[in-house]
Amino acid sequence: MKINFGLELNQSQKLVLTKQLKQSLDILNMSTQDLEEVISKETEENPVIEADKDDNIDWEKYIDNINNRTYDQASSVNYDNEDYNLENMIKYNMNLYEYLKNQISYYNLSKKDKKIVEYIIDSIDDHGYLKNDIEELSNTLQTTKENIMKNLKIVQTLEPSGIGARNIEECLIIQLKEKDIQDSALENVVKNDLKLLADKKYKEVCKKYKITMEKCIEIVNIIKMLDPKPGNKYTSSKNNYITPDVIVEKIGREYEVYLNEKNTTNIRINKFYEEILRNSKDDENAKQYIKEKLNSAFNLVKNIESRKNTILKISKEIVKYQYEFFENGNKYLKPLILKDIAQNLEIHESTVSRGVNGKYMLTPHGIFELKYFFSSGLKQQEDIASTSIKNIIKEIINSEDKKKPYSDSKICALLEEKDISISRRTVAKYREELGIRSSSKRKEFC
Repeated sequence: MKINFGLELNQSQKLVLTKQLKQSLDILNMSTQDLEEVISKETEENPVIEADKDDNIDWEKYIDNINNRTYDQASSVNYDNEDYNLENMIKYNMNLYEYLKNQISYYNLSKKDKKIVEYIIDSIDDHGYLKNDIEELSNTLQTTKENIMKNLKIVQTLEPSGIGARNIEECLIIQLKEKDIQDSALENVVKNDLKLLADKKYKEVCKKYKITMEKCIEIVNIIKMLDPKPGNKYTSSKNNYITPDVIVEKIGREYEVYLNEKNTTNIRINKFYEEILRNSKDDENAKQYIKEKLNSAFNLVKNIESRKNTILKISKEIVKYQYEFFENGNKYLKPLILKDIAQNLEIHESTVSRGVNGKYMLTPHGIFELKYFFSSGLKQQEDIASTSIKNIIKEIINSEDKKKPYSDSKICALLEEKDISISRRTVAKYREELGIRSSSKRKEFC
């Protein structure tokens, strides 16, 4: 085998991301909350950056606004440049795990039992169920199954009721006991035949447990009062609040779009360090340090401004394209894809994707994530968005007679009357995507 050594010249193209470009892309992709955290961290680490936040709240004015609002006004969201609108915030809630551990702190437990209880709490999923089996927990914590069960029973006494259950049957039984509902037929149905109830096979339930239809309906109504996912009441989100990134206001016949600058952190370069740089003639290390920090600060300011401009441009295009939505509501949402906005603004689709990710718009109809305005259209009718049709289907089902719910074919016919021509299969698909059950499972007997 002959090996040759030599030099070859090859030409190739590759994209090299500079540190500044990477930061620019990352900042554009961030939510407002994430950006605030980055600014806070940078302010701590970079002495040339100064940051301040306009978070003064005129509480008297805010309370006056609440007192002067009517019920109808409360259903819509209004924003005033002069006001700090607290109702557009999602406030921090203690998450499920914090809430459970806070309750445990009031129990008189040994160190060993407290460790087991806290491990069980950490093993609970977001819906409130314990997914690890007892044997697995026993092996992991090197204790007996009896000890695991003893501590699991303690967890199951906590609020919300039903927490720590290993399946839906146990979850509902815990809630029945907590409500002091003692009914052997009810408990047997919950333990063994929830599926029959879900499928509305009430006659089979009556026959199996030798109860009347009236008793069966009573059991159904009690079960409906229970919560099959008790953990859902609590969010694991760490965000203190979400405020809209852009605001849309109607002025005359036009819609004005502008950035929401309220409660955002303003950053600027500390002039003191610029003076030091000018006057530091001998200390090269100090000059180099300040230059690096100034460059970092200027890049951050530049990238934040670029983020603002990109979000504003995208938002203006969305409002222009979805004018009918802003005039008449979500039934008039048009199909829109990232490529449409990208072509109009002459930017890449990935830039649009980053620009809408986690960003919110306050409109006369409420707050919407920018992603909401992007929806694929139907092949048969490209001027109607699938989201709009889903909303119409939802309205039709909400207005139906619950004792005689509409079949998918009937919904199809009702849509035809509204000049929307789609197949029964598409209706079924949209209904399932909305989380709505079939007509046979929606039927109520009383």
